[in-house]
Amino acid sequence: MGLPQNRIIFSPVAPKEEHVRRGQLADVCLDTPLCNGHTTGMDVLWAGTPMVTMPGETLASRVAASQLTCLGCLELIAKNRQEYEDIAVKLGTDLEYLKKIRGKVWKQRISSPLFNTKQYTMELERLYLQMWEHYAAGNKPDHMIKPVEVTESA
Repeated sequence: MGLPQNRIIFSPVAPKEEHVRRGQLADVCLDTPLCNGHTTGMDVLWAGTPMVTMPGETLASRVAASQLTCLGCLELIAKNRQEYEDIAVKLGTDLEYLKKIRGKVWKQRISSPLFNTKQYTMELERLYLQMWEHYAAGNKPDHMIKPVEVTESA
């Protein structure tokens, strides 16, 4: 793969505080393909640690890609296994690239909507109001879609 085996650590379940601290120490988080790190992904990204993912067909296998898209870190989303490995190896061997991506994740966690609870709450409340108005107008149930604006900054 291009990385020494001792650089890849599989971590066991740990108490929340230890789990979050551990995420801050990692160079990168390799997301699991079949069932992504939902809360774990948020914890890792909040710590400023890059997460590599490869979305699948199910909701459970696409969560991390949604998180990274909202964060504006599309370069961490692989299209296939080879790309997943290539991204991980580049982050593990190119220290300048790792530093750049860690800085981007750290910066984006403050400026992107991913961790903006106030904005999320306001948009969710607006969506509830739209659903009610749609129903009150006598319309049949329908999909209500709120597109996420993604800004990819370096």
